[in-house]
Amino acid sequence: MTRDRDEWRRPWAADDAGPLPSGTVWPAPTGTSTDPTAPGRADLAGSFAAPSSAPAFAPAPGARPSSPPAPTTSPAAPSAPSPRRRGGVLGALLGGVAGAVATVLLLVGLGVVDLGATADTADTATAPSAVAPTPAPQPEPLPDDATRTGIPDVADRVLPSVVRINTSGSNGLGSGGALGSGVIYRADGYIVTNHHVIDGAAAVEVLLSNGDRYAAEIVGSDELNDLAVLRIEREGLPAIALRPADEPLRVGETVVAIGSPFGLDATVTAGIISALNRDLSVPNSADVIPAVIQTDAAINPGNSGGALVDLRGRLVGINTAIVSRSGANEGVGFAVPVQQAVVSGDQLIEQGFVRYPLLGITGTDITAEIAEAFDLDNRRGAVVDSVQPGSGADEGGLRSGDVIVAVDGNPLASMSDLVAEVRRRAPGDTVVFDVLREGEPLRIEAVLGERPRS
Repeated sequence: MTRDRDEWRRPWAADDAGPLPSGTVWPAPTGTSTDPTAPGRADLAGSFAAPSSAPAFAPAPGARPSSPPAPTTSPAAPSAPSPRRRGGVLGALLGGVAGAVATVLLLVGLGVVDLGATADTADTATAPSAVAPTPAPQPEPLPDDATRTGIPDVADRVLPSVVRINTSGSNGLGSGGALGSGVIYRADGYIVTNHHVIDGAAAVEVLLSNGDRYAAEIVGSDELNDLAVLRIEREGLPAIALRPADEPLRVGETVVAIGSPFGLDATVTAGIISALNRDLSVPNSADVIPAVIQTDAAINPGNSGGALVDLRGRLVGINTAIVSRSGANEGVGFAVPVQQAVVSGDQLIEQGFVRYPLLGITGTDITAEIAEAFDLDNRRGAVVDSVQPGSGADEGGLRSGDVIVAVDGNPLASMSDLVAEVRRRAPGDTVVFDVLREGEPLRIEAVLGERPRS
């Protein structure tokens, strides 16, 4: 039976800086491998717990390699946190390893939910919605005719916008430290990275591409989407260009990953978009990040929080995780889409926290069995399992057994699509759902509630 490593996602830590020793062999994998693309259930109602059949992320300690990498700027790495197992594809966050490389897992098919949730477990679910962003000048992207041969131009353009992040006193690292990457979001000092890179850190330092170092303030963190915002006292920074939402990514499109894998700053790798709309488990939680980008561009521990860009040098995602049996890159990496980074980043900058909309349902993808039972012509959409009493879905008239096929006119392919659509909206927004009920089409309006903040 194939087995994967099961390890907690965290920023990378090493005894000291330096090139990787030749012949370094990472520990043998642990944990069970499952199909990461299996159809999923989702819970837009609230608390969820992934079923044993669905892929889920599970933390676990990792053994140190016989010849660990040693960045001079990174303190010694302490032991990793104790494991917590869940079923499914296991992996660790690329952010780091405390003694070994992080592995990560692919997820179940829900954006916010409990793959095994019922009406009893439906209470919150969905993620941040956008707050009006503070206008900030955007750099000009590279020309349209950039091709794979233009990767050096992309690197020249983007490298100044990617930073290294050093932390000290990180959770689970004792008095030691760890490192990750970040992206300059605004010229006035705001930097986007992963939540797991700075989680529990006592102090955070940002190293710019020119070698300047600055103490960083943690502005806010969005654990549900593994995003965070830092700020340094510096103006006139080279902010990265953003790919607009009206230019959707295409599978097979060339992308470039930039970050500090294993503490090797300004590392550039290239690959393609392998798949879109994957679901990625949130560590130590039944929640998932919906609609993430899958890429085969080499990303490794230390790349967490770094940039995934297109051939015009525009940010398309924030690198966050890998699936790996060895603990290092095996060609299956994931990035949080830039649209989610903008939604979360703007809210964190404006108010220091993210508001999560709540629809109030649990649901699942349409399987062949469900399509046959409901006499459906195709398998696109999401089936409502249960509706939370008093929620916007309940008051709007959604019922168990309804098949949601579109949100505000946007067709849905799966429950993950529904979760992602809801997450792009704000509490209080009115959403129009196109629904099939017993084969008859109807339109339902529901007002989104707000998921309680812990």
